[in-house]
Amino acid sequence: MRFSKSNPILIALFFGGIILPTAILSILSFRNIQNETFLAKKTFEENLKSFKGELEAGVQKEQNKILLEAKAASQFLYEQPQNLLEFGKSSSFKEVSGISTIFLFNKDTIVYPNIISHFFYEPSQWPQTKYSSLEQQLFNEEKNKTNLEKIYLARSLRLMHGQVQSKTEQVQNLLGVLRMAYKNKNYDEALRIIAVLENRPKLESYLHIQLRESIQLLHFEILVEQKKHEEAQNLCLMELNRFLQNPHINDISATRYFFETTFNRILSFEKLSQETREAFWNLRENFNRQLTHTEILYEHLAFFKKILADNLSPKEGILYRFDNNDLFFRMSYPWLSGDQVVIGKIDQLKYQERIRSRVQTIAREWKMIPYTVSNAADSILSGSIPKNGFILEQHILGQDLNWTLTLYQKDQKEIHKETNHKIFLLYGLVGFSLITVLFGSFFMFRFLSEEQKLLFMKANFLSSVSHELKTPLTSIKMFAEMMARGRVQKPEKIQEYSSLIGKESTRLENLIAAILNYTRMEHSSTAFKWERLDLGLCAETVFGALFDIAESKALEMNSRFEKDLFVMGDYTALYSLMQSLIENAIKYTNSPGSIFVQIYEENKKVVFSVTDTGIGIPPSEQKNIFNDFYRVGDEMTRSTKGSGLGLAIVKRVADTHKASISLQSRLEKGSTFTVRFKKAE
Repeated sequence: MRFSKSNPILIALFFGGIILPTAILSILSFRNIQNETFLAKKTFEENLKSFKGELEAGVQKEQNKILLEAKAASQFLYEQPQNLLEFGKSSSFKEVSGISTIFLFNKDTIVYPNIISHFFYEPSQWPQTKYSSLEQQLFNEEKNKTNLEKIYLARSLRLMHGQVQSKTEQVQNLLGVLRMAYKNKNYDEALRIIAVLENRPKLESYLHIQLRESIQLLHFEILVEQKKHEEAQNLCLMELNRFLQNPHINDISATRYFFETTFNRILSFEKLSQETREAFWNLRENFNRQLTHTEILYEHLAFFKKILADNLSPKEGILYRFDNNDLFFRMSYPWLSGDQVVIGKIDQLKYQERIRSRVQTIAREWKMIPYTVSNAADSILSGSIPKNGFILEQHILGQDLNWTLTLYQKDQKEIHKETNHKIFLLYGLVGFSLITVLFGSFFMFRFLSEEQKLLFMKANFLSSVSHELKTPLTSIKMFAEMMARGRVQKPEKIQEYSSLIGKESTRLENLIAAILNYTRMEHSSTAFKWERLDLGLCAETVFGALFDIAESKALEMNSRFEKDLFVMGDYTALYSLMQSLIENAIKYTNSPGSIFVQIYEENKKVVFSVTDTGIGIPPSEQKNIFNDFYRVGDEMTRSTKGSGLGLAIVKRVADTHKASISLQSRLEKGSTFTVRFKKAE
């Protein structure tokens, strides 16, 4: 079935399926828009309730998540090494963002950090060393680097008369000799003195912990300088073993400095095996972490004893407590099994930032809710106070977090402003829908009109082509039959009829060629044979072939062809383009008229133009002349033979060659067709 603009079925379908439903939906939409203000207030109240619930649940969930991570980390602490040989095999510690340290207990016995031999810290009393006047003088001269040889001689003599000196003076003198030997890089002498200090108990008793570790560090540095890396490693491990077996921890800072220095130097050894490097790296990380925990434990020792002995039943196994400005939590049953207890120190900055980030993530989904979250110091952590904000509700967020959630009433003007904005958008959306339907209707009818016009043009084309094919065939058949039956005896008549048959055959051949060219170009450009050719020579050939036709109409033919203007193209297609334009100029130019054909270069383009003094083309028709099957005006169509494919073929050839085509024409004054090609290199 063919539809047209006047088809009643099409009109009924269009109005019943598009126009009527659109009108009904528009009316319903306009009615719903009127209730938008009431709906906005109702929606705000519901959103406020949902926002509060989601925020409280989110904060609680984030706190529980931190506690669960701390629980997992505490279980991991049971796997930490219990002796020296296992330190190098420990895996990475599970850190918890928001928790700085975690301590693991079983009743009152500490499990981690496990380098602590006793729960009570008993620092030793360091001896107060007093220098003799002679030792003070030698030490000052040693610092000023004056008379170093005399100083060394004096100390050597004092070593020889050690029995007349006190133990303190002996140690002071030995340390002085050790310093000078090390500065002079007399490492063997330095090692001998260190051995004396270590192997003589009477002298060693005067070496308190800081001095002893300094001597051992010097011993380690000397071994490194002597490239005795394996001995240096053994010394470090020996000191670590001694430290772990010591019943008391006397000075954590001195211990930390010694082992950080030795571990780092060992890890810098170039020839250290990969297995040994990994072992010392794990040893350094684990040991430093345990020292940090131990230091914090001793700093809050009284608080730890109190929170462990607290008989209060913590809510759901979690108890939060402050020690001065530091916040701790105690975790026990039912979070942990049996008598296990975890005490964690909260990194308040990271802890609060983690929860604040969760609050902001939730709040991003509720941008229209005015709120603030503030801490105990009334500092706003998230949100902002709205202008003319009236407080609706206040709630405490989280467990022992001391954060306050404040919800505000939204300004009525703001609600009306948002409502009006939304109403405007809804009106705009409905209006846009109506306009879309109208434009769609317009373009649909236009499309149908174009389709109907195209059908008419195709029908006209078929009629025209049939006529064009029938006319020469009739003439050829008539003259051929006359000659075949012997009705034509005179030689001049036979020659005349033969000439007419040849012309009609040529005309028929040209028409068929035009149809084939159109079909070939309609499908694709792959049928073209691309080559570099001189457009001027091609134009001369076409011009010469059509010259006699123009001369028979008493038309003046002129040309100007520049040479060596090359383009990339298909010779047959370009020949057809120029032939069509020149033939059209001849067809629509009456005697006495003229035609001017040019090939020239302009702005790095090769230009082909045909100018005639023919009847011209009306401005209203110029935009359609390159359409398929289109012919200008009924009168012109009747008076001039043609198929309506000539200029359509010209346009397709130009587009395929990426050339531009333009027209300048005035009625009764003539026309100029100009084609600009890209010049080939």
